[in-house]
Formats: sequence, C-alpha cells, structure tokens
Amino acid sequence: MYWIFLILFIIAVMVPDIIRSPVSFLVEERVEEIMIFVLGATAFFVFIKNERKIYLQKKEKEKDEKRINQTVKDLVESYSYIGEVNRKMDILMNVALGLSEESNLNKKKEIEIYDSIISAANFLMKADYTCLRFINVETGKIRKEFRIEEEGELLKNQDLLSMEDNINVKKIKDCIVISSSQKINSVKSYLEIHGYDPGEESSPKNIEILKVFSSQAIFLYSYIQKSKEEHKES
Repeated sequence: MYWIFLILFIIAVMVPDIIRSPVSFLVEERVEEIMIFVLGATAFFVFIKNERKIYLQKKEKEKDEKRINQTVKDLVESYSYIGEVNRKMDILMNVALGLSEESNLNKKKEIEIYDSIISAANFLMKADYTCLRFINVETGKIRKEFRIEEEGELLKNQDLLSMEDNINVKKIKDCIVISSSQKINSVKSYLEIHGYDPGEESSPKNIEILKVFSSQAIFLYSYIQKSKEEHKES
C-alpha cells in the first residue's frame, strides 16, 4: 500500500517533466493540473479504501474478541455449575451416609448431622444463618433447637405453626421456612433460613433438597428419641 502512495507521489512530482506540450485543446499547464488532480484523487481513493478495510478488520476483531470472551464466560459458568452440582451431591451423600450409620448414632453424631443439614441449607440458599427446630404441633413447645452461630432473630413458634399441614415451604417475614411433610409423635421439624439469596429460591432442586433434609431431620430425631426410650426401659 505504501508503495502505491510512493509511486503516485513520484509521478505527481515528475508531471512537469512528463507533460511538455499542449494536449488537444488544453494548454500544458491545464494538462499538468488535471494530471496532478487525477493522481491526487487516485491516492485519496486508495487511502479511503484502505481505511475502510482496516475499519472492517477492526470490527471483525472486536466481534471475535467478544465471542471469545463470551465463550470463556460460558465455560466458567459451566464449570461453576458443575462444581456446585457436585457440591450439592456431596452434601446429600454426607447427610445420607450419616443417617445410614444407625448403629453409630450417638449424641455427638446426632449434632454433627444436624450441623451438616444447617450448613447445607446455608450453602444451598447462600443464607446468612439457618435454624433447625423440632416443635410439638399440639403443645406449641420446642423439643429441640440447633444453630451453628448464635446470631440474628428467629421467628416465634406460632409463626411456624401457622403453616398449613399441606404446605411445606412458606415465606414468613424475611425468611423462608421448610417443614417436614411428616409429623412423628406430634413433632415436626422446621428449617428456618434467614438472609437467603432470592435467586436460589427459584431453583426447584434447592427446595426439593431442603425438603429432603427436613424429612431426614425428623426421622433422625424420632430414631434418637425412640432409642432413648428403649434404653430407659432396658
């Protein structure tokens, strides 16, 4: 491209030497002026064409960069999603394995499983804190309550008991509550999750997993209570 401009420039400089006589009805000076104008217009046209080519190449490069960035972003999100799914599966497996080891269940193991359920609820809902409560629905009294960190206000028992029997998930004030679908010996379990991410609430899988946790909690509670009663009788 630069060679073209150089050649046109050299020709323009040499026009007076090239044109030494009138051409047709035009005098020598007019022919030189026309020749220089044509050379200048040609150089300008070549310059504009080259600029447009560079502009299109730049636009195409920007599109390619956007596609690459979007691809990288999609890959990162995909790996993040896969990692989150694997993490959720690990959580389910850990809680399930803990419950399956009935022969090894003791006070320490029971608390560990409850803590695992609370930690899992916090992770799934990206919550500030979670409380697991076991309430006698007939007397309205708490049988057991578990929290990893003692912070934040909790709902009153009556708020939890206001949930209809056929509803296991309900927003109450600024938190979401997941109750066990079963009640054993008039006791139900309630997962009370505060400061959660609303985006996680829209995921059906998260809610279903939390329902499973709530049901597992009430079965564990019932098993421990039954074991205690049998131990007393023996």
